Amino acid sequence: MKFLNEIKEPKVSELGGKGYSLAILVNKKFNIPKGFIITSEEFFDFLRLNNLLKKIEKLNSEINEGNFQEKSKEIKKLILSGKIPEKIRIEVERALNKLSVQYVSIRSSGVSEDSLKASFAGMHDTFLNIRAISDLVLENVKKCWASLFNDRAVIYRIRKEIPHLEGIAVVVQEMIPAEISGIIFTSHPTNEKAILIEFAPGLGDAIVGGEIIPGSITLDRKTLSVIERKPWENKILISEKEIIKIAKISLKVEEVFSSPQDIEWCLSDSVIWILQSRAITTSSPRTEEKTKRKVILGGLGASPGIAEGTVKVVLSPKEVSKMNEGEILVTVMTNPLYVSAIQKAKAIVTNVGGMICHAAIIARELGIPCVVGTKKATEILKDNMKVVVNGTEGKIYASNQ
Repeated sequence: MKFLNEIKEPKVSELGGKGYSLAILVNKKFNIPKGFIITSEEFFDFLRLNNLLKKIEKLNSEINEGNFQEKSKEIKKLILSGKIPEKIRIEVERALNKLSVQYVSIRSSGVSEDSLKASFAGMHDTFLNIRAISDLVLENVKKCWASLFNDRAVIYRIRKEIPHLEGIAVVVQEMIPAEISGIIFTSHPTNEKAILIEFAPGLGDAIVGGEIIPGSITLDRKTLSVIERKPWENKILISEKEIIKIAKISLKVEEVFSSPQDIEWCLSDSVIWILQSRAITTSSPRTEEKTKRKVILGGLGASPGIAEGTVKVVLSPKEVSKMNEGEILVTVMTNPLYVSAIQKAKAIVTNVGGMICHAAIIARELGIPCVVGTKKATEILKDNMKVVVNGTEGKIYASNQ
């Protein structure tokens, strides 16, 4: 167990990707919510003391694309039924007393997470607004550990050829009562000379989960002048002065890590907080891709490229199994529960979501076109329709086939 402000030599193997980045930013004096990390070693102690390590290693060795859901469910059940060791329980209780806050956020931090090769965007679980009571916190810590074997995380690791039983840490921090939250890409997904900021009122989970169409601002990286501004539901939530300040802080974060960053932030009582920072795993320069076909729907191009195929409308995670290899996934919103469908999709079209929600990040990692924020995709596009998706221009065309 380590407090963020006491970690002088951060190690990814102990803190996971998210915890490692936060510890570095705390050392560099950025404004990060105070908190502590339950290290990956404590996760393995938990497994060993519950006699689960060998059982999970055996199940883990049997995982493949045909049985991953069944095996993952079995492993998660073992973890959730385990008893928290007394040593960890006492340490967490002491840490919460020292933290002295009413509510906390509890975030998973996998060892391979937030790396240059794999974002694991939304694959492991996060819990917000949890009362800072040890039993409640520990209950959610176990859920974070178990989320290492979420279906979506396992299939993602299979495709990325990453080991399943890697370390996972858990970050426990003061919950900031955000008035406005957002994400900033210090290198715009389709224009490396620009910065993209997306924002909405309240907590940021609706933005990262692709549940809403956020407001957005595009800035020139050099001058920080506004290139494009799209208000949230016709409301100017944040001043240009605040936007410039957030952009400057984010570019300093980028400088610390020596690579473009995907940064979650929030504004509370006029104070800017950095909640997490990960390397941007993909960057796709915008290219002109024209077609003379009839436009039937428009939205925001979130992952560039053109794909032609047959529509499959998926309205809930329960319908993900309907998806066949090479179809066009059409849905209200894509969240991490859709990852197995995303892995099969030739392209993705959604009603809501922004350019830097989790699903858009995964689409860019996989190199498949994605159009978000169309508002009416699930009404206009029907199963078995043949369409062309232009993820660069954010348009869907009728197919000539």
